[in-house]
Amino acid sequence: MTLPNHLNQEASQNKSQRGVQSIHRAIGLLRIVVAHNERGISLAALARECDLHVATARRMLGALEAEGLLAHDPATKLYHLGIELFYFGAAAHQFQVRDRYRHTLERIARRTEDTVFLSIRSGNDSLVIDRVEGAFPIRTLTHEVGQRSPLGIGAGSTVLLATMPDKKVRAVIQANQRRYLNYKNSTPEQVWQSVNHYRQFGHSLTGGVFIPEAVAMARAVHDASGEVVAAISVAAIRQRMGPERREEIAAILQQEIEAIDKPNG
Repeated sequence: MTLPNHLNQEASQNKSQRGVQSIHRAIGLLRIVVAHNERGISLAALARECDLHVATARRMLGALEAEGLLAHDPATKLYHLGIELFYFGAAAHQFQVRDRYRHTLERIARRTEDTVFLSIRSGNDSLVIDRVEGAFPIRTLTHEVGQRSPLGIGAGSTVLLATMPDKKVRAVIQANQRRYLNYKNSTPEQVWQSVNHYRQFGHSLTGGVFIPEAVAMARAVHDASGEVVAAISVAAIRQRMGPERREEIAAILQQEIEAIDKPNG
């Protein structure tokens, strides 16, 4: 039996509305898990807070878990945020940081004529989220945008590690210990030396880790609350990074980073 066109259209509209309603309910479930993520939340509590039947909530939660947006602990029977949400959040964060500091990178590249990088922390890694090349004919391209390296390897990466509390620094170094061997057989002791150098002088200085004749210097970027949100580094060939020019680069980095939150900065 064929339904009249107006009935077909009504049925299609009802189906579409149910689909939209399901999306709203799923987002509502996610919001509640966000609010309880630290301790976790049970199926019954989620259903109650969202005013859903338990079976409906279980079905929707199962779909969200299958997509990686939620995680269910079989031991505690509690729901937490899934890893995919953290990836989404990290992606949004990196674009915000990149846009905020793009002009600073461009000014530093103009003043130094060398390559400037912007890096953020991503788990136990440093992630390069932007790069601006200076006018000097020999480009020191130690990283591509999107490239990761273990925290503690490279100038910007060392800054991000060194600005963490000692307890976290030790945990990161232990987690990355085997990976360090892939970078000129670097050791935890050498990483600690780089951390201490930053803490003593206010900038990191590394050479030859990614390209044999490259030297890089980096400083931290803080937000309004004083938290470190990124590291800006300048990389050049070794011949351009003698003692006097290192002081010049360190001063430029400090001036430009301090100017970020000033009027017209």
